[in-house]
Amino acid sequence: MRVLGGLYLAVLILLISIGVGLYVDLESEQTHEKDRQIQVGLERMVRLNQSLTHLITTAVIEENSLRAASYPSVQAELDATMLGVQALSAHMMLASEIDALREEQLALRAQESQALALMRQDQWADARQAFLTGDYVMALKIYEINSEAAVGALTIELANTAQQQNRLRQAALALRLAAVLLLLWAGWRYSRHMQTELQKQHDLRAELTTAKALLEEKVRLRTAELEAANRQLETLSTTDELTGLANRRRFDQYFSEEWQRAVRQGTSLAVIMVDVDHFKNYNDHYGHQQGDACLRQLGALLRVTIRRSGELAARYGGEEFVVVLSGASAQQASETAAAVLGAMQAEQIPHAASPVAPVLTLSLGVATGHPGAGEDRDHLIRLADEALYQAKRLGRNRVVMANTA
Repeated sequence: MRVLGGLYLAVLILLISIGVGLYVDLESEQTHEKDRQIQVGLERMVRLNQSLTHLITTAVIEENSLRAASYPSVQAELDATMLGVQALSAHMMLASEIDALREEQLALRAQESQALALMRQDQWADARQAFLTGDYVMALKIYEINSEAAVGALTIELANTAQQQNRLRQAALALRLAAVLLLLWAGWRYSRHMQTELQKQHDLRAELTTAKALLEEKVRLRTAELEAANRQLETLSTTDELTGLANRRRFDQYFSEEWQRAVRQGTSLAVIMVDVDHFKNYNDHYGHQQGDACLRQLGALLRVTIRRSGELAARYGGEEFVVVLSGASAQQASETAAAVLGAMQAEQIPHAASPVAPVLTLSLGVATGHPGAGEDRDHLIRLADEALYQAKRLGRNRVVMANTA
């Protein structure tokens, strides 16, 4: 604000100095013109007064009144000049000198008028006596001296006026110089202020850029965390908590997708239903914690065995599991089921309460087919489930292929 105040003050001073300079120049020009007119008027008064004296003198000497015929016109011109000079010098110190000259001129004109009157009456001796008397000569001499004094006073007054105007002009120049210096100072301060503001803006932009980068990084990290959390939630929502296999929800979704793909591509689809034999007896004999451990071990076994592309092992419910094999033939599905059964037998998990064997065993039902448009996809699961129950009726610990003909 102080910088702007300095700028406004500098501009104000500059305008004032310019105004003063213009005023001084205009006043100087007007004064010079007025003084020139007064100078010309004084010179003209002296010349006209000399003309009048010459006319009277010539007429008296030659005793010829016609020599003074132009006296009235010259006197009228002299009066007009005198009035003009008085008007021009009314507000000057010279005014008193001009007024005195006017009085002396009127006195001279009165004496000359007396001489003219005597000449018109042909009283030349009296006219000569009146004109050449000492009073007239003395008044004429005083008038001439005062005329020269008026010219001198005018010269002095002109010099004084010029000096005053020069002082004003110098003051105006000093104000302009001060205004320029103030403008330079204000410009320097304003430049410093702008540099400071620009630096602040630069620093602010840098801070904003840094803050934006930090925010973007936080958003990126948060987004990654949210995506990971979403993936984890998705995994949790489709994964059986106990066994780590796909849950029933994931199985239904996957089986539906593979069924539609098989319909579009005309490929085969196989389903293996897996059930732990006499699992209730196992829980009753060893306890539910050991039963959960048994199911987890079976889940690990299925993850190792069922791991090719297009294959999915899921917990179907309780101790029952299901396997989906995309593009598998009946032979391949049967071999996979046999591999699962063999892997479980190799584990040799004790099952003292089982009437089938002293170790944990499985019953597996397998169904394969080529899905067609409009067919019930649950039909294949029911076939596999029927094959599973057939395996149980036949004594368990075996694989039974469903009749899909």
